[in-house]
Amino acid sequence: MQWESDESTETPVCNLNAALERLDGDADLLVMLIAVYREDSAGLLTRLSDAVRDRDAAAAERAAHSLKGLAANFDGFPAVEAALVIETAARQGNWPAITAGHLKLEQEVSRLRQALAEYQPPQ
Repeated sequence: MQWESDESTETPVCNLNAALERLDGDADLLVMLIAVYREDSAGLLTRLSDAVRDRDAAAAERAAHSLKGLAANFDGFPAVEAALVIETAARQGNWPAITAGHLKLEQEVSRLRQALAEYQPPQ
């Protein structure tokens, strides 16, 4: 499965087994959180894109922070790290880092969305 990498040097996109453990094995709740992620991440990426376009560092920081929190629910560390780069850069007003980080975060959110779409709850 994509959410568990075969390559030991590559950080997995997410760890749904760990997420399920934190939810005390409640697969229905995990499915609900996945649906929330899929819905909310799209809007937050739009907000981030708007913030980058408008050079609104505070809005970029808020959107990145929210995306980071959503991805953390699934141990989506590549997306968490990409969001943290933007969040930190936005606090510093570092527009080159925000702009470069924006593309990376979009890629990581897309990878996480794909991995979550492949999730099949335990029977």
